Amino acid sequence: MPHSATPNSFRAGRTLVLAMLGWSDAGEAASEAVEELRRHIGVNRVIRRIDDEDYYEYATHRPRSEFNDEGRRVIRWPATTLTGPIVPQSIDDAEISPEPQRIYTLTGTEPSMRWRTYAREVIEACERESITRIVIVGALLADAPHTRDIQVFLTSDNDQTRTELALEESKYEGPTGIPGVLAHAAREAGMQVVSMWASVPHYTGGTENSSPKAQLAIMDKLSDLLGLEFDRSELLAEAITWEKQITDAVESDEDLQTYVRYLEEARDVVDSDAATGDAIAAEFERFLARDDDEDGAAGRGNEPRS
Repeated sequence: MPHSATPNSFRAGRTLVLAMLGWSDAGEAASEAVEELRRHIGVNRVIRRIDDEDYYEYATHRPRSEFNDEGRRVIRWPATTLTGPIVPQSIDDAEISPEPQRIYTLTGTEPSMRWRTYAREVIEACERESITRIVIVGALLADAPHTRDIQVFLTSDNDQTRTELALEESKYEGPTGIPGVLAHAAREAGMQVVSMWASVPHYTGGTENSSPKAQLAIMDKLSDLLGLEFDRSELLAEAITWEKQITDAVESDEDLQTYVRYLEEARDVVDSDAATGDAIAAEFERFLARDDDEDGAAGRGNEPRS
C-alpha cells in the first residue's frame, strides 16, 4: 500500500526516476533498482525510445544480435527508454495523490556523444508529460565494507526540496556523467531534482558484477522518498547470498581481510554517536601507521585494492 502524501510535497506531482547503465552504475545496482521499480508499479507505456545513432558510438556500446519472441533474429541497438503509466492521472489529481500512476522511469545505456542535445530531448519529453520532479539514481564504487549496510546519499540543489526532505546540498566538483548533465538540464527547466547515490564496495567485483545488496538499499530509499512499498523478500535473500559469497572470498585473502577490517572499524567510528571529524581522521591515520609498520616489516606494500 502507498504511504500518504501531502500537497506540494516531493511525493506529489509527476516524478521521473532515472538510472543509466555505464560509469554511474556500479554493480548495475541503480539501473536494476529502477527496473524493479518499473515492474513493481506497472509503468509499461513506452513514451519515448531514444536510439538515435547520433548519440551512440557502437564500438563502445555494441548492438546485440538476438532472437525476438517470434523466433526471428533482430538487432538490439543501444537505447534509453522513457516509460510511464498506462493511464496517467490528470495534473490536478497528481498534485495530491501518491498512487503509482504519477511515476515515470528512464533506463538504458549512457549515450556516448552529444550529451547536451540528448539532455534537451529527454527534458522536452518530460515537459510534454508534465513531469515536475526528477530522481537521479546512481551507484559508485567506494571504500565501503560489504558487511555493513550500503550507504545511499541523497542531495538536492533546490532550497525547497532540501528543506522539505532534510537533505544536504552536494559540494562535489569534478568529472560528471550523463546523470549529472540531466540533473542540470532539469534544474534549468525549473524541475525539482533529487540525486541518490549508493556506495558499492569496490573490491566486490567492479562495475560489471551485480550487487543485490546495493540494489536493495536503493529500493528502500526510493520507497521512502516516493511513498511506495514493495515486497523486498526476494531481493533480501539475494543480498544475503551475495554478502556470504563476498565474505567467503575475503576469508581466502589475508591482505583483503586486513583491509575489510579497517573499513569496518572506520565505518563504525563514523556511525557512532560520538563521531567527530578528529576521531574519523585519527582512525584513518591509525590505519596508515599500521600499514607502514607492516610494510617495513615485510619489505612489501600492503596497499588497499582498487
